[in-house]
Amino acid sequence: MAAHPAPAPDDFVTRPLGPRDGPATWRFLEAGGIRNVFIASQVWRGALSQKSADGTPEVWGAYSGDELKAVLFYGQGGLAVPAAGHPDDIAVLGPVLARRAERLRALIGSLDLVDALLPFVEDAGSRTRVRVRELFLEVDATTLDPDSSLPELRLATLDDLDLVTRAASRAHLEEMGDDPFARNPEAFLGRVARMILEERVYVLREDDTLVFKAELSALCPLGAQISGVYTDPAHRNRGIARRGTVEITRRVLESAPAVCLFVREDNPPALRAYERGGFRHLSDYRTLFFEDPSVSRRLRAEARALPWPTSEFPRGDR
Repeated sequence: MAAHPAPAPDDFVTRPLGPRDGPATWRFLEAGGIRNVFIASQVWRGALSQKSADGTPEVWGAYSGDELKAVLFYGQGGLAVPAAGHPDDIAVLGPVLARRAERLRALIGSLDLVDALLPFVEDAGSRTRVRVRELFLEVDATTLDPDSSLPELRLATLDDLDLVTRAASRAHLEEMGDDPFARNPEAFLGRVARMILEERVYVLREDDTLVFKAELSALCPLGAQISGVYTDPAHRNRGIARRGTVEITRRVLESAPAVCLFVREDNPPALRAYERGGFRHLSDYRTLFFEDPSVSRRLRAEARALPWPTSEFPRGDR
């Protein structure tokens, strides 16, 4: 059990961030660099003018006087991502997240920031289902391996939708022990289709086999974030994951200053592969998934009957 929530400083004001907060929000996120790329990408795509699925604003901020000290993104069906220079600053937004605890699906961010928010959602009744410590890796043009490449990699099309959806589901299951397709097939399929249409999914395909895929979960002037890296089990341990991520990174760096990704702390082979590609360990992150009381026993039974294995795949160079 996490510690009790910390009290908020008296001089902090929390409120939803809207279009008029755009300049202050961007300055704050830009100061944090690539660590803030996910929230920055959401803001770049219009999050300050949008509301989450439950009708509440997607982005909240904590001001001390005229200075924005912390930002909390909450959207995409219950995903929360914090940004702050200090855990005490993000803790001010803990009550905001606690009011959404019932719908909270995942909390992802810097280790100290996530740990500062966790007591609030636990006190509100949320229970952690998956807890993973990850390493946040960064690369830019100065460190990217010039010799790794995968020129046959291409952008996915809707003709690849079935294979990409299956691979994305397997990748998430393998990394987090959770199958988002089993929980909500329609929503997950729609998300994959949107990413393909937005040209954010890269694939290497041999006939009916999807050998490799990865996606850009964030892309904006601060940089890009690669996620969902997956290599077909029969093609692993051949350096495909390293060459594929380097190839994507090289293309992205033509218009962005840096690229980042996460790797589980307990997956040394994958970490070594990314380090050979030029990625550097920047900081430690934590990913939490929470129990979903809306998932029925019927859905759990259907998950066990999926047409692909739901047991964990061998870990390694994916």
